Amino acid sequence: MADSSSTTRSHFNAARLRSHTWDQLKLAASALNEGRGDASEVEALLKDLQTIELYWAYPGMDIVKRLQQMLKGREYHTLTQSANHVVRNLSSGAFRSDPVALADPFAPPHELLEGEKEAPRLNYFETLFVDDLSDGEEASLKQKLHNCRDRNDAFIYDPIVVRTVQDALVALLFNHNIQAVVVRYGVPYKSKHHKGILQEFTRAIDDLDLSDRGQANMGPVLARIMRWFRPEVDRYYVTDTPVTDLKDSTLKNFRRIFYRTEDLNELHMTIMRGIQEKYDTPFFTALKEYSKRPMGVFHAMPISRGNSVFKSRWIQDFGEFYGRNLFLAETSATTGGLDSLLQPTGPLKKAQELAARAFGSQHTFFATNGTSTTNKIVVQALVEPGDIVLIDRDCHKSHHYGMVLSGAYPRLPAQLSAAEVQHVRRRAVGAYPRADVALKARQQAGPREDAAAHQQHLRWCGVQRGARHGTGAGHQAGHRLPVG
Repeated sequence: MADSSSTTRSHFNAARLRSHTWDQLKLAASALNEGRGDASEVEALLKDLQTIELYWAYPGMDIVKRLQQMLKGREYHTLTQSANHVVRNLSSGAFRSDPVALADPFAPPHELLEGEKEAPRLNYFETLFVDDLSDGEEASLKQKLHNCRDRNDAFIYDPIVVRTVQDALVALLFNHNIQAVVVRYGVPYKSKHHKGILQEFTRAIDDLDLSDRGQANMGPVLARIMRWFRPEVDRYYVTDTPVTDLKDSTLKNFRRIFYRTEDLNELHMTIMRGIQEKYDTPFFTALKEYSKRPMGVFHAMPISRGNSVFKSRWIQDFGEFYGRNLFLAETSATTGGLDSLLQPTGPLKKAQELAARAFGSQHTFFATNGTSTTNKIVVQALVEPGDIVLIDRDCHKSHHYGMVLSGAYPRLPAQLSAAEVQHVRRRAVGAYPRADVALKARQQAGPREDAAAHQQHLRWCGVQRGARHGTGAGHQAGHRLPVG
């Protein structure tokens, strides 16, 4: 039987654990169908997936239940084929743009190909509904939302329904497909689902103490937390409280508030409109329009919107390889055309504002000279001369260069002297109290600590490798969530 605890610890985040568990199910079901497997192993894997798939719309809980019924009925061949189809759709991402795969994850491959050929490729996302619904009410909600779809929609989404705030936080932490959340007034906080196989990934959520918050305040509290660690997600609130009686902070944290709404079509159109606004690309759209404008070129660059390439007797294959659009979109800061990186006022300014909203930052600035130079800019903005900086061994060399330019001293944990440990402790503990635990552990381990202990120290500090990826893995490393 699979050991959930060891499986969990061997994966960096829940998404990796999920894909691995589905792969293990495919192998275990195949072995069972061939007469050399163990039904208890398949049963244990399906039990783990029943916990995991609560937070994903595809394939979701319903598919796991159907697989459990196949196992119970000893339909091992059908179980193997079905698990293979689900794994194929997940690994290829076919379900994102294939209506047939969304409608039936067990559809044969030829049906998937036919659906892909006939139907337009839609952009797929998932919407999280936080509401204490019964199973019948959940099924009815999903059916009504499905009926709201229109063939002209540019996007398609599937709903996920969770009953508690804690489940909502877990779903937002794990599932990057969620791009909109609808919160109902008065949902409970405590969950019974996030323990077991997922417990290792929900420590930050487990540390939350909301005992002083009433159930009536759970919606606004969830919105505040979401605004911190998933700022790109649209937030909607359905409440029985008149808007005039809501707090200003509640109005600020939700994109739109519905008052006693039962019109799901209005909610559906609002969700789609929010996604459409996030899909806007001001700079790219302006660049495409710029490329269509007829104009004469008088600056020194010989490209001349591709004319010098396509009219050449020798390098026409160069133009055919890259295509004409690449040359038509050629612009110059000296001759104008779009906007200025130094003082943006048009599409570039709007694009940076939208990027800031997605990142949850006050301002976002675009750079055109590569990530290495950008890393140096960031390091020099954050680090002061003389600082001792605890840095991972496998980070990019641009971080080291940035510290040299700023006058700081990069150090690996194993290289810290006693005086440097005290220096790092004074600077780190104020911002992150748990860092003191890591530094004490480093002193006890001595200078010849092994790689496993080194990674554990970084994990305690909240600076393990995944933290650089932003939303998902970094917050799973143990950062505290703001609630007040």
